[in-house]
Amino acid sequence: MNATSTVTILSTQGFTGTVTLTAQVASGIVIIFNPSGVNVPVGGTVTSITTAQAAENASLGTYNVIVTGMAVAGRKVLSSSALLTATVNPQGNFGVYAYPYSITVVAGFTNSTSIILYGRNGFNGSVTLSATVPFGFLGVMGGQNPVKLTSGATSNTSLLVSTTTSTAPGKYNVTITGSSGTVSHSCILVVNVVDPSPESLSLLGVTNKFPTNLTLSLHNNGDTPITLQSYSVTDISGDMWTLTNWTGPTISPGSNSSAVILIGSSCNTCTYKGIIDLFQQFVPGHTYLITITTKLNSQFTFTVVF
Repeated sequence: MNATSTVTILSTQGFTGTVTLTAQVASGIVIIFNPSGVNVPVGGTVTSITTAQAAENASLGTYNVIVTGMAVAGRKVLSSSALLTATVNPQGNFGVYAYPYSITVVAGFTNSTSIILYGRNGFNGSVTLSATVPFGFLGVMGGQNPVKLTSGATSNTSLLVSTTTSTAPGKYNVTITGSSGTVSHSCILVVNVVDPSPESLSLLGVTNKFPTNLTLSLHNNGDTPITLQSYSVTDISGDMWTLTNWTGPTISPGSNSSAVILIGSSCNTCTYKGIIDLFQQFVPGHTYLITITTKLNSQFTFTVVF
């Protein structure tokens, strides 16, 4: 920690010459004069910038610094001293931690935590966050960065942890580091990756029946989220409409959700396989097989009577 002051040297009684500055102070404090030697003109004044540097292990408190200027005039050694006080305060600092510090992520899905920072000892500034992630199909994405922080206050940002279906189950340590200048602190986020439980999806009913679309009411019977990503609709003749890039709903465990199934003219991105123009609309009273594929490649086939 550094602090500066100004020492003024003035000529009296017609003095002119070079004045050398020195300082006496207790250990832990270093005094630097810039310049340490000044040429003083007759009747004039000169200044020197004084920098006080406190070592990291310096004791807190106020130190008396005796600043002495010495000069040689003929056969005489002239000197004059002044008292300077230097106060060592605690260095501005900050802390960083994750809350919660341990999260569980189902392979193929995401979860998040909050990174909380707090300022202390007069810290005011920006803290830049970074994350060290172990290899193993694990990714992180942060929110606000850098984070502005003031002493006595807390700030937080989010951290999203993502996995793939190839992420091996187990515990991973993610190191989050906050840095500001020469000060840095880290915390550990424990990520527990688990295998997904077998997905279970049931059909509760069919609503909103129209010639080229209908709505399925679905229920997630399992204990992991289910994301729907493709479907196919087959009639009794084997003619099939397929949508492979479907942005279907994500159904939370134990929850219900609606899924809109489009065919024919209502689905420009669907593909058709079968006898041309035979299956262009749903026909009342006819039976159809609707197969839904999830993000984890589970397939569920439901029989629907239109």
